Amino acid sequence: MTSPKLYLAPLDGLRFFAFLAVFFHHMSDFTVSAVLDKMHNYGWVGVELFFLISSFLFFHLLDAEYVKTGGIGVRNFFVRRFLRIYPLMILFPIAMLVIHGSPDGNGYFRLAGLALFLDNAVAWFKSYNLSIPNTAHLWTLSFEFQVYLLIPFVFLAYRRFGKTVFLGALLTVFVYCFLARMTVYSLGASHPIIWVTPFLRPESVLCGMALYILRPQWHWGFSIAVAVVAGAAFLSLAPPWVSPVASAFSYPLAALMFGGLVDAGLRAPLLATVLSATPLRFLGRISYGLYVYHFAVIAYSNRDGNEGARTCHRTRDECRRLLDIVGNRADADNCSRDHQLLRFREVGGDVQSPVRCG
Repeated sequence: MTSPKLYLAPLDGLRFFAFLAVFFHHMSDFTVSAVLDKMHNYGWVGVELFFLISSFLFFHLLDAEYVKTGGIGVRNFFVRRFLRIYPLMILFPIAMLVIHGSPDGNGYFRLAGLALFLDNAVAWFKSYNLSIPNTAHLWTLSFEFQVYLLIPFVFLAYRRFGKTVFLGALLTVFVYCFLARMTVYSLGASHPIIWVTPFLRPESVLCGMALYILRPQWHWGFSIAVAVVAGAAFLSLAPPWVSPVASAFSYPLAALMFGGLVDAGLRAPLLATVLSATPLRFLGRISYGLYVYHFAVIAYSNRDGNEGARTCHRTRDECRRLLDIVGNRADADNCSRDHQLLRFREVGGDVQSPVRCG
């Protein structure tokens, strides 16, 4: 069997666009452009593209190793992942603690959560990491490393049982996790519990594995069509933490959208050429650093960002009282809706400014 080509240049280009979506999401409102405003509202989905690319690429690399050697180096896999993520993931929060201190005094405990790859679990009961300035988005790294812990063993299961059985198993996992998500949501789990928990929203990770295993033979135009249709349906929904319908379908639609995009990006000649352009490949290669640093860059360029975040976290009643005080009673009735819209705009727990409530 021929070993697959290791480097897939278009994936680097897609990585950069995943980062760009998150970056636009964390910036202030783009009221001058409907397109940019839409990117701002839905840019949180960029993390889904990151997750899908990761699972696809790891299966690709592990398969190449398996074909070449007859096995995989599990220890080497973990060491490489640890060295790739850990230094920057831990040094950046330390730097933020040294420079800014901890607003609520819990900074060292949240640093421990990051160091143990548990920041997403800590968010279940302490919400996003506002204890260390400019690090609230780093829960995604805990999420991703928890997925890494399973990837080699899941790959070996694929090699052991074959494509058909494995795809059936992925479908079973999807159904179970879907039902678990809807159960937890229906029981009133507060945001961000579902959002930060891998087994409650694994669609993008599962789709990346399935896409590699399927290795589609259909025309790449079909994948583009799937991406377009799924994308249109996705954009018609509110963010997944807002309603049961959104919670049910946003994650699967995002996975289909990006699955189609990744497949087309690898096989459609013109799209692959564009995504493989040298500037995009370079930006994709440094996308991890860009992701870690970007919220600090935005915060430093907008000194009012922290005040905006604090205001956005006011309760509905606080918003009503504020609007009553300034005499804007007509807008008071819409405050609950506006407050929800503000909370929609989160990825990694970061809330946007400027503030709309008030």
